Amino acid sequence: MKLLLITLAALIVGTGCTTVQKEKKTVQTIVNKELSLQSDNQLLQDGFNWAVQKTGQFVMTGKTGLVNKDERTPNGTDSANYIPSYWAGYYDRTAFYGRDFVHQAVGAQIVGLWDENYSMFKTFAQNATEARDWWTLWAFNFDGTPHHIDYRGDEKFVKEVPAQFELVEKAYKQYLWSGDERYINDSTLWHFYTKTLTDFIKLHDTNDNGIAEGKGGIWAGSCTYNERGEYPIEAGDGIACQYQATLAYAHMLKARGEEEKAQLWYTKASEIKDYFNNEWSVLENNSDIYTRGINREGEKLTGFGKENSWFMPLKLITEPGKRNNDYLQFISENLGEGIGTTPTAPKNIEAYTYLPDMYFHYNCNDEAWFWMKYILSVKDLPHERPSQGTNGDYPEISYTIISQLVEGMMGITPNANTGYIETAARLPQEVGLVKIYNVRFGDYCVDVDHEGLQKTHLTNRSAKKINWNACFYGDYSTIMVNGKKISASQKEVNGVLVSYVNIDVQAASTVKAEV
Repeated sequence: MKLLLITLAALIVGTGCTTVQKEKKTVQTIVNKELSLQSDNQLLQDGFNWAVQKTGQFVMTGKTGLVNKDERTPNGTDSANYIPSYWAGYYDRTAFYGRDFVHQAVGAQIVGLWDENYSMFKTFAQNATEARDWWTLWAFNFDGTPHHIDYRGDEKFVKEVPAQFELVEKAYKQYLWSGDERYINDSTLWHFYTKTLTDFIKLHDTNDNGIAEGKGGIWAGSCTYNERGEYPIEAGDGIACQYQATLAYAHMLKARGEEEKAQLWYTKASEIKDYFNNEWSVLENNSDIYTRGINREGEKLTGFGKENSWFMPLKLITEPGKRNNDYLQFISENLGEGIGTTPTAPKNIEAYTYLPDMYFHYNCNDEAWFWMKYILSVKDLPHERPSQGTNGDYPEISYTIISQLVEGMMGITPNANTGYIETAARLPQEVGLVKIYNVRFGDYCVDVDHEGLQKTHLTNRSAKKINWNACFYGDYSTIMVNGKKISASQKEVNGVLVSYVNIDVQAASTVKAEV
């Protein structure tokens, strides 16, 4: 399968939906049934609309049901009233898992599960304690108690380094999407972020290089999400997630008005990225490939490591350029065309849900769409684990299809606290038109309409104006805004040139931008 690095041009238009008051501490728990998509590609349209409806199946808020149900305890150990939450993990276990949750959270936010996200983030934060060396737990029942299959006591529970850091990174992303200031001001959450990036790292850094380590498999504390291979002490996904968590912490400090502290953490993030690209990932005799792990003997690991390979470009710790592009190609070659097509391709469908996220980052839109199509094509087939049900019954599938379309293909990046939204069309060659309706972020709601890569409409359905950064891949001196030429600015996004203009879109109005 050939990796296509395509320079595209794009722009977005929006329309709106019901305003959500930022001052409220809770938002009504419903799936936003108005969220929908139209496209000239029927598979994309049907797949997205299926995913929106499918997410509702997994919402557990306000229900009463079993706790500790799993393949070994099919009748559970008790019943309880459930907190605001949704399924994130195997469908035969009544639980939400940290790794799954953080990957599902943006999709959940987009379909309206605001209270659920906050409740679940708070649950993870509350359970990171000094007695647990600042680890949080891996899985919780829907009543917020530890799920017994992954917890034997404070001396023995499942734990993986990347999830610890992704909880910090994705909490900041929830702040941007929701405008909920509790994500940066709640004392329990802030304590968790701070301890994760200070004491947690110190306690798990025996070689004193500033990178959190693992001690072996999942029960000892793994440094990688790859549970089906060797057990290094440091891994590409661990260091990459630590980098993004450090950057998120700096952003949150800045949002709190702590500018001086924020600058210190921006510096720390920059140092981690420099260390990764110039030392950690570099082999002595070959600087063109990436190390993706370090074993107990201090040897650097290469080859394909599944998560500890693709998480490096996914988390943007790799520098754009030939080395990174070659690595994207290397990942593509090892994945082949999915399960069973190469010796190194993962056997579990949920592993593939990260790939569209990664390829869209680099404007590799056809490759990203290939994996979205693949996931949709096998959603009705049995999962590798029979008791789980179909692939589509794995919750991560539906939630990530939503975020991959909205964040990835549509290129929507919001900041609900400032009324800002950025768009950049990343349509693959098989998709000529995409219209998404009722995308909510905080008090705001928009429709976005991409016609190819050169034309975007944004409709503001909110009660107040939105500041829209309309981006197109490519080098354009001007961008037409409602028929009027406006001088464009340029920037690089992950190594690809983008032209853009900044536009105020008044309430209840539509603006068209095109190149």
